[in-house]
Amino acid sequence: MTDINKLGPNQARSIIILAPQTHSPDIRVIKTIRNNPQRNITRFHIVAELSERINLDVALIAGGDEVMFVHADEIIARIMAQSGRQSGLAVILSSLLSFRDDEIYFKLERAFFGRTFHEALFSYEKCSVTGLMLADGTVKMLPPLNTVINIDDQIIVIAEDDAKVILSSNYVARIAKYSFPISSSVINLSAVQLSTTTATKVERNIICGWNNKAPLIAKELDSYVSHGSELHILTNSVEAKTYVSNHLVNELKRQKLYFHSGHITHRQDLEKLNLSTYNYVMLVPSEDDREKNLIKEADAECVICLLYIRDIINKSHWEKTFNIVTEMYNVRNSELANMASADDYIISPNLISKYITQLSENKNIKKVYDVLLTVDGPVILLRQASMFVPLNTPVSF
Repeated sequence: MTDINKLGPNQARSIIILAPQTHSPDIRVIKTIRNNPQRNITRFHIVAELSERINLDVALIAGGDEVMFVHADEIIARIMAQSGRQSGLAVILSSLLSFRDDEIYFKLERAFFGRTFHEALFSYEKCSVTGLMLADGTVKMLPPLNTVINIDDQIIVIAEDDAKVILSSNYVARIAKYSFPISSSVINLSAVQLSTTTATKVERNIICGWNNKAPLIAKELDSYVSHGSELHILTNSVEAKTYVSNHLVNELKRQKLYFHSGHITHRQDLEKLNLSTYNYVMLVPSEDDREKNLIKEADAECVICLLYIRDIINKSHWEKTFNIVTEMYNVRNSELANMASADDYIISPNLISKYITQLSENKNIKKVYDVLLTVDGPVILLRQASMFVPLNTPVSF
């Protein structure tokens, strides 16, 4: 308690508690939360990291409603599952979570009371409206355009900084200009071509390697694929084989599991996989190496695997049709991942640190990402402009 008092928690705007790299880290996190100094404020704003979801219930008992818990592995698993399906997503999320680029902001805009979400969309010139946080705290990303904004509802925007979240000086005129029905003189509606979405297909995916996030990734994928899909796992981990056989095989509803015993740095093991038949390849570094503080070795194995996959593709003379997303531990190895032709890479400690820092600034940020990182919520997509408008044709917006 004396050590915590030295930090002056009563003067802190927020408190961050990270899970240590030790045995049973969650116990230490919970102990730190309960080790409250003699406080002179009513409520702390605490963000605490947990290593295992199974400890969340007892952590909530210990922390009450003044602590926001982050299960880091689950966040990364969700991003991995989505990034495999949308190359570039990890880069966008990393940019949104950093304090150098555009960020997510909330604002109570009294001028919108009684107006619709559609009207709010066109009322700003220097930021983009993306959703609403209702008075009860519920977050709606991209709600129906006719959603009426009520008193105490806040708009959610993406902006360079909070100083840019200001109404256009002529926002009333802009609302009138873009109100329904939209005039053809404002937008050339005949030029807009919304492509139809395709039904979910049966997929054949593979996770190369094994760590604590691998089973979470498998469960996340189960929400994105159709019945009859396959999930293959390549690893030489005996622990993984036992877990897959005894637990994971019973937890997946839409995917049939196939276990391949082999090492991600052995070319012959990769060649046996018939890589051309997969939709998505997800590569995860060894958890054992991380626990032994062998981060460089774990990342190096991922890079070797990526290089082998690229060489196998080149020498097989078939076109690469799948996305490769890899997790890495050290941000300094990101250039190696680029050189090894990863479609997307996630530096998990770096991304989680940004996420936790954002939550320490505004706890409502978590609600936004809870929506974005679920299968039923709106997702961030990168699409060719030709999906929406003809190329080389002027449009009025």
